[in-house]
Amino acid sequence: MYFLKRLIVIVLVQLLIFSFIFTLFVFSFNQRREVSKNQSKALASVIAEQASNYFEENNNNFSSKDFFNFLDDQIGVQKLTNAFNVNPPELLTVYFRSDIMKGIVNAGTDDNLNKDDDSPFNKTNKFFFNNKYVAIKPFFIGTSDMPYGVVRIETSNIPILTEVLYNNGLFYMLLFLILNNQAFLFYLWTKKKKSLDVDTGYLKESSLGSIKIMHKLLGDVIEDHKTSNTKNNKPANVLNIDDKK
Repeated sequence: MYFLKRLIVIVLVQLLIFSFIFTLFVFSFNQRREVSKNQSKALASVIAEQASNYFEENNNNFSSKDFFNFLDDQIGVQKLTNAFNVNPPELLTVYFRSDIMKGIVNAGTDDNLNKDDDSPFNKTNKFFFNNKYVAIKPFFIGTSDMPYGVVRIETSNIPILTEVLYNNGLFYMLLFLILNNQAFLFYLWTKKKKSLDVDTGYLKESSLGSIKIMHKLLGDVIEDHKTSNTKNNKPANVLNIDDKK
C-alpha cells in the first residue's frame, strides 16, 4: 500500500508537469498559427490586386492558368510566398464569379463571394484540430461593385506544428528535467521536516508529534519527581537505642 501511494503521487506529478508543458506548446502553436493566418491574408490581397490589373487589361482572357503564368513572369509565386514567410500553399488558385454562381466550382464562399467560415470546404479536421487554413480575397475589375472572382489560398497547419516542436523541443525537454528536479528536492525537504515519535518509533510528520513527545517527557519527569519525594518522607528503618534503656 505504501508503494502504491508513492506510485500514484509520482504519476500525478508527471501528469501535472506534462500538462504545464503541453499548455506552453499549445500557446506557442496558436501564436504562430495566427501569424501565418495574417500572412496568408496579406498574400491573398497582393495576388487579388494583381488579378484585378491583369483581367482588366485582358477582358477576353478568362484563364487562371494564363494569369499565374503572368504572375510568375512579373513577380513569381515562390518569391511572394517567401517574402510573406508563408508555408508553401497546398492550393493557390483563382475562381471566377460566373463559375461559382453556376456551381461549376466550390470556392467556399457565400453569396457575396466572401469567405464562408461554416463551409466544410474550408475545414479539414486531422489530429484532433482543423489543420487547414483558407484565405479568400475577392478582386474587382474597374469600378464594378460586384467581384469578378476570388483568390483562394489553402495552407496546412501541420508544418507550423513541426516548426514549433523543432524550435522549442530542447526547451521543453530542459523544462521537464528542471521541474522533475524541483519536485524531487521538494520531496526531500518535506522528508527532513519529519520528527521522531517515541510511542511508535517511526518518523511522524507535523509539529503535533513534537508536542506529544514533549508532553510525555515532561509527564515522566513529574512522575519521577513525585516518586522521589514519597520515598524521602517515609521513616528510615533505624533502631533507636535510647528507647531500650
